[in-house]
Amino acid sequence: MDLKAQVKFWLKQFPFIYPKSIIASCKNWIDKENAKDGIYTGIRKHTYSLVEEPENHTHKLPVLADKGDADKFSANVFYQTAPSYLYYLKDCYVYKQRGLVLTNRNALFQEFTHNFNIEPLKRFILKNPFYTFSSQTKNIKGVGAMLVSPQSHNYYHWLFDVLPRIRLYADVLDHISHFCISAAVPQKFLDMLPQFGIPLNKILLVNDIDKLHFDNLYVASLPGSEGRAPKWGIDYVRKKLLPNTSPEPTRKIYLKRGDQGERKILNESAIISLLEKAGFEIIDPETLSIEAQIELMQKVKLVISAHGAALSNLLFVQEGIEVIELFSSDYFRTDCYFTLARMLNLRYQYLLGTKPANANWGDIEVSEEVLFKLLHK
Repeated sequence: MDLKAQVKFWLKQFPFIYPKSIIASCKNWIDKENAKDGIYTGIRKHTYSLVEEPENHTHKLPVLADKGDADKFSANVFYQTAPSYLYYLKDCYVYKQRGLVLTNRNALFQEFTHNFNIEPLKRFILKNPFYTFSSQTKNIKGVGAMLVSPQSHNYYHWLFDVLPRIRLYADVLDHISHFCISAAVPQKFLDMLPQFGIPLNKILLVNDIDKLHFDNLYVASLPGSEGRAPKWGIDYVRKKLLPNTSPEPTRKIYLKRGDQGERKILNESAIISLLEKAGFEIIDPETLSIEAQIELMQKVKLVISAHGAALSNLLFVQEGIEVIELFSSDYFRTDCYFTLARMLNLRYQYLLGTKPANANWGDIEVSEEVLFKLLHK
């Protein structure tokens, strides 16, 4: 980069501390940008197309353990998913591993990054000055496509945020030179991509310090919200990964939570003992390849698991099987697997654990008596 180009690059990032602005709607921004130079110039600039219409979902409440639990499910029994677009942007940047896309004037597109309902993107940016500022950039030749999203190294977010997004690139897949993916994603996730039409030599890993400039970049909408996947995304991934024939589902499994991470089941050894006596297999998904997890889930008739990434494997079960989800009172989140179970026509039950005094956030004990009754209903 010569001196003149460097000066321009620095000035475009002014005022440095924060992005120039946060763009709420990429579609509206493109309409305004293209209108500035007249319709014919606009056609040669940024473009977009609608790929998937919004979906309306109505789900039946599960049998409630307590009437007060209805509030936890109510937001996820009737809702509409957002429409999904494919955008084609000129002269823009991909930055870090949160899915940030910025214009050449350092304005930040809001809709390509999740904040997991914790805080709005604007508040996050205000609390993290200089977050979108970089002292250098890499110019990437060829056409890019965005598959970076927050927490995409997490099994759930890989299955429900990243892989469905490939469906939105279907009509331009052959035009894309580089698929931008977070460098934090494990290799076993990347090895799935050829099944979705993405050769491994087209993967461009984005580190958390990278600011990549593209003259031409495709950016697809994030599918659904961070916890409510659209039906078209679920169907797309299942079609790509499931075998053509399915075995008779006969196995009962418990997906072990283990000692790693948050939201531990403090009496898990006792729960495991109870379940083993009831004919359950105890499975640690971390020890299995993704292919082995898919094969296993096709054979199960009953799944028990704490709320967490392991339950993402419900994506691969057969319709009509039964699932019992164990919740922490600190994280009673019903948008991920309750909605998935309803869309796959599964028999869904839940059990809310109790939190002992002085327990860490999310840790619970599961009532053996209540679980026993659920198993023998």
